[in-house]
Amino acid sequence: MSFITITEAESNLGADFAPDSDKARLVLLANTWMKNQVGFVPDPVHENLKLASCEIIKGILAKVIYNGQDQALKRKKVKADSVESEKEFQDGSIAISSFEQIALAFIDSVDGLKPKSGFSFNVRR
Repeated sequence: MSFITITEAESNLGADFAPDSDKARLVLLANTWMKNQVGFVPDPVHENLKLASCEIIKGILAKVIYNGQDQALKRKKVKADSVESEKEFQDGSIAISSFEQIALAFIDSVDGLKPKSGFSFNVRR
């Protein structure tokens, strides 16, 4: 079972969202991202989860998801005469694309589902 199929992606994104040779890989990557966030594939799959999968496909195509990860900046300091600028990022923090933010909002809108985090887990009976 998966969150979205090629046919559903074509229905939401248009038949020409990607070359035919790339569609299966894009859908697989989107389903993998979704599974990592939700933890399981519900049956039936809520429409908002399919829309979230489409957002991930759009993010992959825009090269902002699965595009590698920048080295985390710990500190940056620029000093010139009397002007000083400094940046320091939280350890382990990463940037999140607008596509991922939208997908997480879709996931969050589905009753009974919350994106996984390092401090919680889903309990199902």
